[in-house]
Amino acid sequence: MPRFLSVHTFPPGEFTPARIEEIATMGQNDAVVRGYRSFHSLAEGQIVWILEAPHKEAIYDFCQRMGLPVDAVTQLELEGHVGVIRPAPEQ
Repeated sequence: MPRFLSVHTFPPGEFTPARIEEIATMGQNDAVVRGYRSFHSLAEGQIVWILEAPHKEAIYDFCQRMGLPVDAVTQLELEGHVGVIRPAPEQ
């Protein structure tokens, strides 16, 4: 399944670690979208999330259901980890 990068900005302190955990759990149990990896700065009001979904619109729909504001969603073409770049999964 394709991977997407989503960026979220919100007022600092608006989301608690417990609420983020709840959203992450929903992202593991959703029938369409699956959370892959995420990075959070609740103090600065920023989340960057990598998710798997059949298409970009599914990410927007999921985030709307979770009450998570979305700045942008981008389909990933390449992934890098410790200096190694490879194609992002598409299946």
